[in-house]
Amino acid sequence: MKEKSIADRGLRIANWGLGFSIRNSQFTRRDMTHRSALPMLCLWGLALALALTGAVRAQDATPISTPTPVSAPEIAPATPVTPPTPTPVHPPDGAIERLALLHVTPRSAYYALTYWSDGLRVTGFLGRPTSPGPHPAIIHNRGGYDGVGALTGVEIVPWVEAGYVAVASQYRGNAGGDGHEDFGGADVHDVTALIPLLRGLSFVDGERIGMFGGSRGGMMAFLALKAQTLAGDDAIKAAVTVGAISDLARWDRERGGTLAEELWRPLVGATPAEAPALFAERSAVHWPELIAVPLLLLHGEADREVSPQQTRLLADALREAGAPVETIFYPGGDHALTAYHNGVPDALTWLARYLGGDGVDRSFVAHEPAIAAVSTWFLAREK
Repeated sequence: MKEKSIADRGLRIANWGLGFSIRNSQFTRRDMTHRSALPMLCLWGLALALALTGAVRAQDATPISTPTPVSAPEIAPATPVTPPTPTPVHPPDGAIERLALLHVTPRSAYYALTYWSDGLRVTGFLGRPTSPGPHPAIIHNRGGYDGVGALTGVEIVPWVEAGYVAVASQYRGNAGGDGHEDFGGADVHDVTALIPLLRGLSFVDGERIGMFGGSRGGMMAFLALKAQTLAGDDAIKAAVTVGAISDLARWDRERGGTLAEELWRPLVGATPAEAPALFAERSAVHWPELIAVPLLLLHGEADREVSPQQTRLLADALREAGAPVETIFYPGGDHALTAYHNGVPDALTWLARYLGGDGVDRSFVAHEPAIAAVSTWFLAREK
């Protein structure tokens, strides 16, 4: 109890000092030296009392037991919180990013086109009659790959001058476009994205859309028609192909297996022997039942790039599946049907059968002078 006695003394000192300070708050400058120690005495006494009181209480307090340590394995690890992956925001398929006017005549206008497909910017060309419309439309599918067969704009001239809105894609990864083409894989979306693009134009009749494709472009047309059937859609009402590839494995054999390093591995990722399923998926001869629109197959008998036998075999398969198909084989015709105006006259006749009905003459003969004039402008532009 000695500590309690000392604490009581400390409190008495503090009280005495505090009381004295109050009673003698009026003092002169002469008294300040002697009296300034009194407040310090008051504070010293108060501190002594508090310290000793705490010590006494610490002795009297009930001891607290030391907690049992928890071993590391007993502590549940915190579940890491993965932040949500932001959903990429990009315009919808077919949205037009840019239209740049290239050439205009009293009856037509031509544009360099950039549009969206699978979140990628893809380039191409668009042409239209300058009259209000609405006009029927044609999707033109180019052949080749990379820079081989790249569009220059002249390809759509016959369709536009005959009275159609025409649009053509370079396919992703080409001519300044984003991404990487894969020869009939996801790049088919670059073709199907042109359907909403056309339907979004006020001067297009969205219920009258046809398709044309040459060589690889014919394969792309078949794949677009397949996608349409699987989606339960009927946007494309009729189609025409020239020298189309309908069996990639057969084409590989026709070319003596020379396409492996140049084409198959860079674009598809494998050869027909290494991944036959990838090539069957791209070959219309394996799924003729998925082509349900009127189809005209054109092929030159002297085609050295793609055998006309491919078209014969596909036509047989389509007929067996009940598809509406017709064929024309051109004596001496090369791969592009150069001596036959690239097959355009017969193509226009076929497309008018399914996209016409409005009394407009869209035949090749009726528009040949205009086709020649505008084609000359584009060909001069290439030089």
